[in-house]
Amino acid sequence: MVAKKYAYKGVGWKSIGRSIIRLLIIISVISVAASVSLVFAGQVNDIQLPNKLQDFSTLASSIMVEAVPFIILGALVAGFVQTFVSEKALFKILPKSPFFRRIVLSLSGSIFPVCECGNVPVARSLLAKGVKPAEAVTFLLAAPILNPVTFITTMEAFRFDQSMVVIRMVGAFIIANFIGWVLHHHPNQKSLVVDDFKTPVEVEHKHKHSLGYKKNKLTSMFVTEFWTMFKMLSVGAFVAAATQSFIPREVLLHVGSQPVLSVLAMLLLAFIISLCANVDAFFALAYSSTFTFGSLAAFLIFGPMIDIKILLLMKTTFTTRLLIIITTLCFLMSLLIGLLVNYAL
Repeated sequence: MVAKKYAYKGVGWKSIGRSIIRLLIIISVISVAASVSLVFAGQVNDIQLPNKLQDFSTLASSIMVEAVPFIILGALVAGFVQTFVSEKALFKILPKSPFFRRIVLSLSGSIFPVCECGNVPVARSLLAKGVKPAEAVTFLLAAPILNPVTFITTMEAFRFDQSMVVIRMVGAFIIANFIGWVLHHHPNQKSLVVDDFKTPVEVEHKHKHSLGYKKNKLTSMFVTEFWTMFKMLSVGAFVAAATQSFIPREVLLHVGSQPVLSVLAMLLLAFIISLCANVDAFFALAYSSTFTFGSLAAFLIFGPMIDIKILLLMKTTFTTRLLIIITTLCFLMSLLIGLLVNYAL
């Protein structure tokens, strides 16, 4: 009876079989998209489409095909971490000093390299174990960016200028720890958390420590993470391709060349499009020829910290007032970094 209450329902063989079939279908769709992109790119001349539609198809499919291997990598790492790594191990090594504890938490994305959505349950678990809200927020803001998967995808997307990797990582570290420091001085930490916050309790499962159970859970987590990121990437790829193909290039060049306006535009886009940190570098790459370097940096820093989906997830734990403060500070500091990059580089 206890097993039926466990949060991870349906990790049996039937569920795994359905997940594998779903994954194969996704891979097949990607393969078809890759083939179609070759047609639309002019490799096959039997089909003729309007130039804008060809550009749209080529851009969308190229972003998808280039980013999917990193989605698979991120999903594998996320599934492994959530299956085999315990938050208790992290909590035991945290320093007693609040300052150094926030620094360690902001760098712990290397241990929990999952997207911002997957970090919310981890943050809730840390809160339940005694971590202060200021420290949990520091973790939530930094972890999606300061992790190896995001590092690799950013480095791969911006091979033409590796300084983007440094700007993104350093910027995220500074913003997360500054906001954590500000929140640390709040006189009532408990008031930063919603009243009905529930401690995430994992119902005991008699097989949860067995290797078979962990394998099942790993498979389920992999498919869930992959599917979540793939859907967000699909939306992002279509938006990037549509703006590049159907919005007059003169408009993009005018907005993108403005040092201030370009940063504001990309910050707004980051908030709306709500891409995952593991794949947003490929989305930003599509704008590298039309938008300023600082606006791309601001997009890559602000997006994984604050967007529509992450605010909705954080609302389950933190108060609206706190979310307004976090959003405002993240926006202003990302804007500042984007402007500094535009005017200093």
